[in-house]
Amino acid sequence: MTGHRSRLCQFVIDVDDLDEGVTFWSAALDATPEPLPEASTGIYRQLQLPDAEIRILLQLTHDPKIKKEHMHLDIETDNVDAEVSRLERLGAKRWDHQQERGFDFWVLRDPWDNEFCVLQTIFAQLLAARRPWQTATSTIYPDEML
Repeated sequence: MTGHRSRLCQFVIDVDDLDEGVTFWSAALDATPEPLPEASTGIYRQLQLPDAEIRILLQLTHDPKIKKEHMHLDIETDNVDAEVSRLERLGAKRWDHQQERGFDFWVLRDPWDNEFCVLQTIFAQLLAARRPWQTATSTIYPDEML
């Protein structure tokens, strides 16, 4: 028997409006929409992250949120307050501020009430390779995209 391969390929986020989901998560993660087969576009949108081989798959659903997620995204940053403010301008909402075990982070909710966290730097070398967000007027695009 020959071996096989497997890997994490995507993280799925439920939204009730695919276009708004693409707008929010593209801006929040500096992600780029990717084409999908036409048969899938009524239910899904796929986003490519600028620095990872994992995709974000937005899934159309009108199911109401009834409890806490058991999986979520963590966004690391070198300035938690600035990143939380940027994401709020995109439509996120503050949910819970945590200060524990030497970490200071926020649990936010996207416009569809999916929870995600903004936390201080964990992988400094990877974060240093990212383009910085512009701090003055734009809350959506990194400096190089303006």
